[in-house]
Order: sequence, then structure tokens, then C-alpha cells
Amino acid sequence: MKKQCDQCGYSFEREPGYFFGAMYISYALAVSEMFSVFILSIFVFGMSYLYTLSIICIMAILASTFNFRKSRVIWMYLLRKPSS
Repeated sequence: MKKQCDQCGYSFEREPGYFFGAMYISYALAVSEMFSVFILSIFVFGMSYLYTLSIICIMAILASTFNFRKSRVIWMYLLRKPSS
């Protein structure tokens, strides 16, 4: 991630352990994505469980980078100080 925001100068670097809570958000994002893929593949497309598991594994690997960055942004937004 960048060290500072190009537009507002907000510092993305925090003290050690600051993004520990972002792991929970990343986990929630991954579980919701996996559950959505499971429901779609089983009930909508009628795929077998083996194909569904394969698709879920591939999707989880491909979405990990997106989830990593998005969870950090959500965590920073949740803990930001309101501007006066």
C-alpha cells in the first residue's frame, strides 16, 4: 500500500498491530464471497459439490488481494477520527 494518500495526505502507516482488526473484516468478506458462490453454483447452476469446491478455492485465491486491500480501507474508515 502507499504510505500517504495522493489527494489528502492521509498517512496509511499505523502503529504495529493497527490492522489486526482488518483480518476479521477480510475473513467476513471471504466467507460472504464463498457463501455466495456456493449458493449460486449449487442452487442456480446445479453444479456438483466437487466443481463448487474447485470454484470456491480458485475464487478465494483470486480475491485475496482485493480482500486484503478492501479490508484495510474498511478498517481505517471505521476507526477514523471525524473531521470537524
